[in-house]
Amino acid sequence: MIRIIAGKYKNRKLKHFNIESVRPTQARVRKSMFDTLGNLQNKIVLDLFCGVGSVGIEAISRGARSVCFVDHNIKALNILNNNLDLLSIESEFFTIYKNDVFNFLNREKYKFDLIIADPPYGNFFFTELMPKVSNILKKGGTFCYESKKEKIECDINLKIKKYGNSQLIFWRKE
Repeated sequence: MIRIIAGKYKNRKLKHFNIESVRPTQARVRKSMFDTLGNLQNKIVLDLFCGVGSVGIEAISRGARSVCFVDHNIKALNILNNNLDLLSIESEFFTIYKNDVFNFLNREKYKFDLIIADPPYGNFFFTELMPKVSNILKKGGTFCYESKKEKIECDINLKIKKYGNSQLIFWRKE
């Protein structure tokens, strides 16, 4: 069961399904992520590999102005739509793109305050996404990437938090 942790929709349950390619972010990881990110009031958020939307909906619950959800899995996006309807979240707070994340990043021109990526473990790497994400991240914005534990070889300043088999990587664009 997925439950919203804080904000306007605190304790509300979300629908999900069990298939190997969709792995919702664990509650303790989501809590730590949002505690680290801090105030989301009026932030414009991009949720890459959004799945059923637990991270993006958590952002809306915590005051984000809008969330752009991106995923290519139609079943996950149908459940995302159900979750948004279930919580009666008005369409002005979100957009949904059924698209491959790299195709989206290659053509997107809009700038975001916060970009969150939670790809299927082992399919993509921080160092692949970071250069593309940096093109659409506002100055002072944050990129948060969830992955299985792995060593990151990178010359930039990163904050890394580990939880069991998962880790969160935070990068702030200067």
